[in-house]
Order: sequence, then C-alpha cells, then structure tokens
Amino acid sequence: MNVRPIASVTVGGLLAVIAGTLWSLNERPSQSQSTPSVPAKATASIVLPPAFATAMAAPPVPPDEPPPPLRVLPSPEAVKDMDDIQFMLRDYRTRVGGNPGGTNAEIMKDVMGGNRFQAKLGPPEGQKLNEQGELIDRWGAAYFFHQLSQNEMEIRSAGPDRSMWTADDIVVK
Repeated sequence: MNVRPIASVTVGGLLAVIAGTLWSLNERPSQSQSTPSVPAKATASIVLPPAFATAMAAPPVPPDEPPPPLRVLPSPEAVKDMDDIQFMLRDYRTRVGGNPGGTNAEIMKDVMGGNRFQAKLGPPEGQKLNEQGELIDRWGAAYFFHQLSQNEMEIRSAGPDRSMWTADDIVVK
C-alpha cells in the first residue's frame, strides 16, 4: 500500500483551500470615485469555509448534564468555628492518643469526659450541643464527622441552607 499519493492529495487540497481563502480576502468590490478610500489595517483575519469552522468549534455540552456547582465562600465566623473544632480534636488527640470515633453525639460524649482517661474538654467556646448531644453549627444543624485516620478528622457543616452535601457546605480536614 502506497501512502504518499494520498498524503500529497490531502496536503494539496488543504493548500488549495487556504490559497482560495486568501485570494477571496484580497478581492475587494470596486469603489466609486466619490467615496474616499479607507486605509486597510495591517492585519487580516482568515475566514474558514463553514465545514472547517464547524470541525474546529468546541463540542456542544450535552443538555442532560447539570451545570457545575457554584462555589460558595463561607463566612469568616463559620471558618473560625471549624478551626475551633479542629483545635478541640487536636487537644483530645494529645490527651487520649487518637481521634474519638462514632457519631457526632458519641464523639462529643468522649470529648466531654466519656473517654478512658476521663479527659474533659467540652465544646468549643460559643458552640452548643442540641438535645441529642450533637455539636451544632451556627445555623443549628449537626456537624458531620468523618474519621480519616487516627490523627485526621474531616468535619462538615451543612452551611446556611442547613442541608448536608450541597454547594454551601463548609468542609475542613
């Protein structure tokens, strides 16, 4: 199989299209003598035939895909609350030797003295527990704790909409 003739024809055809496009750019309609001529700009744009323009266009976004979620910036006060919880857990790890485990209520029970060393830390200053003994964020929703390792904990606040796993959630590790 000889590939050279096909490549030559393809390159030749492409050169012919480019030459034709450039020739059409240089063609100008005749101007009447009463109209003053306007100097041409130094740069010219190349207009591609519709087939090439369509092939080079960005692919369309499928209509069934949702738009990307908007990033919501948390308030400085909410970020400080999360930092205070991280400090509380750091102090717990220092005294007990690892992260508390379990649900929010079980974690807070351990932090408040229900651990094997009876180390009592309490919730961070200005933060409260609900009736179930869970630490709640400034909007009244319980935090979600996810133990990543013995020394690392992910903390999630539902944010202002009070709904977990939405764009306004605040997450720290």
